[in-house]
Amino acid sequence: MRTECKEVIFHFNTGFLKDPSIPMWVLKFKGQTYYVNHVDAMAKWSTKETPNNSHTKGSLKFKNVTVEIENGAATIS
Repeated sequence: MRTECKEVIFHFNTGFLKDPSIPMWVLKFKGQTYYVNHVDAMAKWSTKETPNNSHTKGSLKFKNVTVEIENGAATIS
């Protein structure tokens, strides 16, 4: 899958700590959530702090990028 995105949010999957068979990373874009084992990023990013979120306290935010997901690995460019 390959798609152009206005915004991508990327963070650690805390579920991985309880069950290592669950993918370690989460990507959210276009209203969907994707779980992957590896991410390569070749694009500018900024941090997004979410101290009141029960799932993650922070994430990386990418704007105007292309995301490609194949075989459990994502590339952001």
